[in-house]
Amino acid sequence: MAEPLTRAARPTAQEQAGEPAVGSGVFAREEVTALSERLREPEWMAHKRQVAWSLFAEMPLPTTHDEDWRRTDIRTLKWRQLRLPDRPAGGPATGKSTLSELPDALRTALDEGQPAAGRLALLNGQVAFLEIDPAVAGQGVIFTDMVTAAQQYPQLVEPYFMTECVAPSDGKFAALNAAFWESGAFVYVPKDVEIQQPFQIAIAQQGDAVATFPHILVVTERSARVTCIEETVSLDRAQQTLNDGVVEIIAGEGSQVTYVDVQRWGRHVFNFNTKRAVHRPDSRVVWEIGQLGGRLTKNYLDNLLIGNGSSALYNGVYFLGDRQHVDLDTLVHHIGRGTTGDLLIKGAVQESARAVFQGMIRIAPSGQQTDSYVKNDNLLLSDRARADSIPGLRIDANDVRASHGATVGRSDEEQIFYLESRGIPRATAIRMIVEGFFASVFDRMSQERVRQKLMAAVSAGIGS
Repeated sequence: MAEPLTRAARPTAQEQAGEPAVGSGVFAREEVTALSERLREPEWMAHKRQVAWSLFAEMPLPTTHDEDWRRTDIRTLKWRQLRLPDRPAGGPATGKSTLSELPDALRTALDEGQPAAGRLALLNGQVAFLEIDPAVAGQGVIFTDMVTAAQQYPQLVEPYFMTECVAPSDGKFAALNAAFWESGAFVYVPKDVEIQQPFQIAIAQQGDAVATFPHILVVTERSARVTCIEETVSLDRAQQTLNDGVVEIIAGEGSQVTYVDVQRWGRHVFNFNTKRAVHRPDSRVVWEIGQLGGRLTKNYLDNLLIGNGSSALYNGVYFLGDRQHVDLDTLVHHIGRGTTGDLLIKGAVQESARAVFQGMIRIAPSGQQTDSYVKNDNLLLSDRARADSIPGLRIDANDVRASHGATVGRSDEEQIFYLESRGIPRATAIRMIVEGFFASVFDRMSQERVRQKLMAAVSAGIGS
């Protein structure tokens, strides 16, 4: 979890990172007020935005002087050129009536033709499509966009929205999302309800220099089960854009949440996210992650295992090329007794791309009988590629089992030569080696459609 940022830590951050002048331009307080009025949101949400904007204004942008940003430099982000997306006259868009009207990339992201409990498509912060299976809705399940949820279900949203999970004070980008979010999804599953098919959420950008701020909140009651698949896509090859997202998961006692994150942004997108789960007793959260796109990505991916007997499982891959930069900052914080964590993330890096993995296991004094493991493996496919893997442990309890591992290595030329000697072309040989490298992660993934999608994307990217 990111520590709160302070001005004293970076007295020259605005000059170093090209931070926009606070109080003017696209991120001005007046824009926050206008957004609240346009969305006709309740007073409590409007107040929360104003508080978040004040925090955003007080915090400098992170720089490489900050420990968790030391390997990720965002000075190339052109803040002063960013803009909020154009909005249709007459208030928020109501969405399209049929899935077939959506652009091809959105229909693909929503897995058209596959069964789903519900589908939501967001384009530049507007609802483009929304549906929920009537049988699912009949069980008391809520699946809707975030604006509608704040208006119609305040008793379910207000107690959890950026309170105990992600707070605006967590960092510059968390505060910016809290102030300017205008799209996202709300998923609520009552106690003892098990949703068999996943909820599909597609988030898309289109246009030059746009800034979008999706916010997703998942709340499950006791013994509920749900799967959410989030996929992000770009609909054009625009100039530099910004995505600043937040995902909050409140996992009720004995419930299970599987959250899939397939990131396929275009190579012009600067992508910052805070994704965190709070665990009640005996709850389980499974993260299945594929980081494939974007120009620069910084993701905080955290689990707060507060409840006794709760558990977290991570299965993740990243495949990078060109000049892509991905920084995954994970935290498994064991606070309750008898909690477990298991993280396996593998990445392949080619051309001039760079991967950064920072994985921390933190065990509080109350976290006795913890069992936790974090593993990150990296495969370098070119001499210019780079991968930094920094797993860590911080243990304040004595009856625990915790360990970590990390590897960074190059593709084996002897293996490639062996395959070539049997008539297999070099590109195919490399593809076979990379697919074998990722196999152990893919085998752990529960969603076949996601596994196939990630495998196809990796295969297509080799040698591109």
